Amino acid sequence: MAISLDSSVLDQLNTTKARELHKLTDELSTYGVGRIVNLPQIIVVGEQSAGKSSVLEALSHVRFPVKGDLCTRFATEIVLRQARQTRVHVSVRFDDKSKPSWTCQRVESSQDDLPDIIKEAKEVMGIDSTGGDFCKDILQLEIEGPNLYPLTLVDLPGLYHGETATQSMRSKETVDQLVESYTRQKNSIILVVVAANNQLANQIALKKVEKFDPNRERTLGVITKPDLTLPGKPEKCDYLRLARNQESAHKLKLGWHVLCNGADDGDTLDTRDATEASFFETTAWATISNDDRGIVSLRKKLSKVLYSHIRQNVSTVMDDIEGKLRERQEELGQLGPSRSSSKKRRSFLLNISQKFQKLVWDGIYGRYNDPFFGDLGDANHKLRSQLRNFNLAFDYVLATRGSRLAIAPDDDWNNTQPHAPGFLKSFLDEYPFDFPEPESISREALKRHLESRAAVNQGCEFPGSHNADLIVQLFQTHASPWKDIAAFHIKQVTLVAKAFVDQLIRHIVGQSDGNPTTEAILCGCVDPFFAEKEKLLSDKLEELLEPYSRGYAMPLDVEFRQMVANRTIKRLSERLTKLSEKQTNPTNAAEFKRLKKDMLEEAASTLDAVDGGQFGTENVIDMMLAYYEMSRRTFTDNVINLAIEGCLIRDLPNILTPTQVDKMDQEQVKELAAEAEDARVRRKQLRVESDVLREGLEQCRKYKPRGVTVVPSSKSRIQPVIEGRGVSGFVTLFTSPARPVAPDRLLASPATESLTVSASSPRPASPLSQNPSAAQGKLTPLVPVL
Repeated sequence: MAISLDSSVLDQLNTTKARELHKLTDELSTYGVGRIVNLPQIIVVGEQSAGKSSVLEALSHVRFPVKGDLCTRFATEIVLRQARQTRVHVSVRFDDKSKPSWTCQRVESSQDDLPDIIKEAKEVMGIDSTGGDFCKDILQLEIEGPNLYPLTLVDLPGLYHGETATQSMRSKETVDQLVESYTRQKNSIILVVVAANNQLANQIALKKVEKFDPNRERTLGVITKPDLTLPGKPEKCDYLRLARNQESAHKLKLGWHVLCNGADDGDTLDTRDATEASFFETTAWATISNDDRGIVSLRKKLSKVLYSHIRQNVSTVMDDIEGKLRERQEELGQLGPSRSSSKKRRSFLLNISQKFQKLVWDGIYGRYNDPFFGDLGDANHKLRSQLRNFNLAFDYVLATRGSRLAIAPDDDWNNTQPHAPGFLKSFLDEYPFDFPEPESISREALKRHLESRAAVNQGCEFPGSHNADLIVQLFQTHASPWKDIAAFHIKQVTLVAKAFVDQLIRHIVGQSDGNPTTEAILCGCVDPFFAEKEKLLSDKLEELLEPYSRGYAMPLDVEFRQMVANRTIKRLSERLTKLSEKQTNPTNAAEFKRLKKDMLEEAASTLDAVDGGQFGTENVIDMMLAYYEMSRRTFTDNVINLAIEGCLIRDLPNILTPTQVDKMDQEQVKELAAEAEDARVRRKQLRVESDVLREGLEQCRKYKPRGVTVVPSSKSRIQPVIEGRGVSGFVTLFTSPARPVAPDRLLASPATESLTVSASSPRPASPLSQNPSAAQGKLTPLVPVL
């Protein structure tokens, strides 16, 4: 037998507007809009035998096993959902997270099978039906059907006072923890059930609920078993006052409600409802308002509570709708207008080229205001920033690894190596320039090597001089890593520039998947441009290296002579300093003259060593290092400005220009801007979906709760105070309709609201301020004027 739920009864738990809202969100879910989240759940809290399960059964007409403590040992969730097919999905969520959940699905089943389902679940949980064990495992029954609306009903074990023969204190703690886990959830609407045949002062459920709902905003009281109270007893008077919400200690914002006991085993639920209606018409409980007694009125009351809770989530749904609408508008913008004619296709290309040129120039000049460039933390699309980082990395690597030799000891060379700042180290980790460190060689070893080379390359130079080619050859050996480092740098920058252009085209035209225009522009315009530039940059690098490789890049006289002289003077002064340290202090004039003469003779003898002996190798090294340093700086600037900027970056906007589009023939325009059939279908679909989403947004606005705009009272006036005299002022408060602000919040947190303060004429000075202090006129923080 198919599942049979009384949809007319469940409908009473939803107001007409709630059903409309659920239907609306269900229709919008087709377009990716999320349904209402954080849906309310009705949980029933009360002592054992208070009639909790009977209340749920009466509310929903879903049969709960209420006899023999069958359903009171663990929590049972009945989750109702709307679906085309009717089915029941049963699962057990174990408190022990290491155990996998147990599930079973019943497409053909009856709601009368619930006791059997629960019995099967108890066996899975390991609960003995005759014992007194309780557990934190949760039985969940998801019931889906075409006439159901989202709702969750939770039946919880009953609270009890203390330990008994069959119920231990450990089990009591388990029940307390389970009840608390549900009552603390903000989406729980708590039905606190109290039996009228039990003294009100003994009802522990009231204290338990108040702990997690101290403002009593989401608790609705239910009085059961009114037929078991004796006439004239004080308890009956207490419960009558409670039903009217007149019991000051237990007054609830949602009020109280009175229900009769559940149906007998042989009675139908409809019979139970009729019996209850008859009872309330013929007893003292008839004095209670119709709105606060009977199951039908309770459903109506709960429907309003549920709808109020659902409305609080409409803003989230609206945000989701606006997001989906924005996605479709962006996709429509990328598809552009219909391109059915040659004129429309050319206009479409012109629009793309204009946007492309603007954003390329923005990237080149570092203007990152367009959304394409992302926020402050996004680096991928910020072309100028990436270029600067690559250039800094190139300069650093060329300074530290651009030389073949590391000559030591030479303080002027060794101790002035640049240090990479933190951001550059991070950049080099991401884009490593993997080149070897310079080969270490002592100055003496280099001099011996140069002497052997100079000996076999002597020309017509005078003794003590050197062959000019020796300096050039040493420089060429020293600068041999430049080509590889520069080529690597140019390749990396070219890849970054191409990635920038690719992403920009995709941003303007749309992703290449399924977009023939994007593919056509990338293949027909972008790829040929960079293929040409790669060849041009390779040739440019050879051109920049040629003066050094062929040896005709002569340095400027003044700077070069100064750098060589500085190195020679520094080396000579260091040797003279060492000589002076060897001498002792003279005791008389004669000894002083002798020491002075010896020092001068020894210093003179060092001149030959300073010059580098017969072949002037010391001068060769000094001149080579000075020439190297000057050339390295020039080469670095040339690679950056003449190669990268001059041959590549400045031409990026010319990849696709309006002038080029104007000169294209119809075949070229059609090849680039032709529209596929699926694009036309997609545009039409997007327009229909956008219209549906706009209409859904307007419908949601009808259900969104609106706050009350607060007019500030005189107590909320805020004014600046100048020490020594007061300045009166007034405040204009702007509040969002969805977030009304109470006046007392202005004094509690003035910085959280938008305030406009205007100062009027100053008040007359008080007698105490006739002699202002030195601090008079100093502006102090805002203070409230009461």
